[in-house]
Amino acid sequence: MLDAYHTKAPDLQAELEEIKRERRELEKEKVKVRDERNEYRRLIREQARRESFLDLVGRVISEETESLTLDKELQIIRTDCDLLAHLTDIHTGIKIDNGFNRFDEEVLRRRLNRYLNKIISIRNTHHTENCYLVIGEILSGIIHNNMRLENNMDLIEQFKTVSELIALMIQGLAQHFTGIHIYVTPGNHSRISPKKEDSLDGENMDLLLPFYLSARLQNIKNVYIHENTKNPEIAMFNIRGHLVVATHGHKDNPNTVARDISMMYGKQPSIILLGHRHTNGYQTDSNVKVIQSGCISGSDSYATSIRKVNDPEQTVSVINDDGLDCIYDITLK
Repeated sequence: MLDAYHTKAPDLQAELEEIKRERRELEKEKVKVRDERNEYRRLIREQARRESFLDLVGRVISEETESLTLDKELQIIRTDCDLLAHLTDIHTGIKIDNGFNRFDEEVLRRRLNRYLNKIISIRNTHHTENCYLVIGEILSGIIHNNMRLENNMDLIEQFKTVSELIALMIQGLAQHFTGIHIYVTPGNHSRISPKKEDSLDGENMDLLLPFYLSARLQNIKNVYIHENTKNPEIAMFNIRGHLVVATHGHKDNPNTVARDISMMYGKQPSIILLGHRHTNGYQTDSNVKVIQSGCISGSDSYATSIRKVNDPEQTVSVINDDGLDCIYDITLK
């Protein structure tokens, strides 16, 4: 028996090790199945939310189907320069009434009309041919509790109000330029989820704007709505042979954005257009002109609470064959 024990013991130990190995493999398979199930549920959840978002697109656009037209016959002009106009940080829906600023739907309407007239005046001064309009962060949104308290419209009301005002503004511009080129750079205020970590790519109300404008302005033949093909948050286009890159700016530092964009795309832009910081600004970094535009809504309660007050303002730039010719610092108060 003793001899038999010494003969069989190694086999028994090997069997135990084999059982342990098989148990580990079984546990690994269980973890894989659980992870696959969780990933499947996540994909289904995201797909359902995206489908809901697409339904929202359809409803918003179908409620306003009448197309705008021009009041007069389009005149084709040929000159040696174009305009680059910024329309950013509109924050439609917020109501502000403090010692420094007042803002609501009617004030927004007046400021956009004033801005339209300023752009037309600059066009008449420089005899510019085309207008490149970059639009970003059109809504006040629901990203902060203080904004939710100050908002007097829900997201859909905010979107419908501002998209119609922008459409009317573009209609006015189209009567003075050979071509109007529209680009949208989504901002952080316009995401549909209050929590950044819960927000999915593409769930941003700013991304609805091109669909609405395409439907509303389809009969105005000199208006072109462009898609951001490289990245949905970054617009890239050429003006007179000069590369322009535009982002909202909430993911960019003005001091490093020229290097970051050049490294990211392997080519250096001539102009970078940013918003988000609610003030007009200009600097040059390695021959890249970094232009910041301000805020249409102006200083709200949060800005005043941290002692930051600034008039509503935007920038309009004149671009010719040599590049940036001049910048207009436009106050809209």
